[in-house]
Amino acid sequence: MSLSKFYQGKVVLITGASMGIGKELAKQVLAHGGKVAITARNESRLNAVIEEFNTYTENILVHAGDATDYSSNQKLVEKIIARFGKLDILINNAGMSCYGEVETLQPSVAEQVININIYGSLYPAMSAIPELKKSKGSILFVSSIAGFHGIPGYSTYSLSKMALTGLSQSMRTELKSSNIYVGISYVGFTENEEDKKTLSPNGQLEKVPPRPKRLTATRETTARLLLHQIMHRKHSASHSFLGSFTNVLSRYAPALLSYFLSRNYHKQQSAR
Repeated sequence: MSLSKFYQGKVVLITGASMGIGKELAKQVLAHGGKVAITARNESRLNAVIEEFNTYTENILVHAGDATDYSSNQKLVEKIIARFGKLDILINNAGMSCYGEVETLQPSVAEQVININIYGSLYPAMSAIPELKKSKGSILFVSSIAGFHGIPGYSTYSLSKMALTGLSQSMRTELKSSNIYVGISYVGFTENEEDKKTLSPNGQLEKVPPRPKRLTATRETTARLLLHQIMHRKHSASHSFLGSFTNVLSRYAPALLSYFLSRNYHKQQSAR
């Protein structure tokens, strides 16, 4: 089945959709004949998305809200039903990255990352499940290769992304009888927009450092793979060589993976 045939007429809720992968997901769903509800905290960026996608205005619902606010998620689902009459797919894409050892992190930074990456996925799912039961729909959690194994220097980020694995596994069993698909995607390095930010240990927003181009996928490629995963109802997927390599080592040779990560970590420490 083609993506256009599958997504035609589908109503898709995408969190963290004002930029990056979320924005690209919305663009592709619309191009395939679907309808999207996009949400993020930055209202001005959401308005810019509407202007950019002006040929699809009738098929877009915008909600400026915080994915970590349960009541905001409930209001959003109500708006979706009032506008489109149903909800078929939830893509939990909202997230925040940070770096820093546990010893150096400000508590407020840890709380912010955990809130966004965990509650920002849990609360949208909790709010959407009643409608997804009616449509026998889908939930996809967007995780990271940091969800396979704890990465030194990115402790809180790894913690939050690994938590999504347990959440998705539990929900998959809980919702099986309702015919709701629950999947998780371990996304690898994906190209960022120029103003993409990450949190420093003291809470400052800093530009995400460049990644090796040979290991970086385009946003278009990553979004397309996520949409294919939902269509094929695949429980989990890693969309990069680095992610697949990390997954295999974490399962079958964790000591070797720890060695590689430790060596890379100490090399970075020496370079500071």
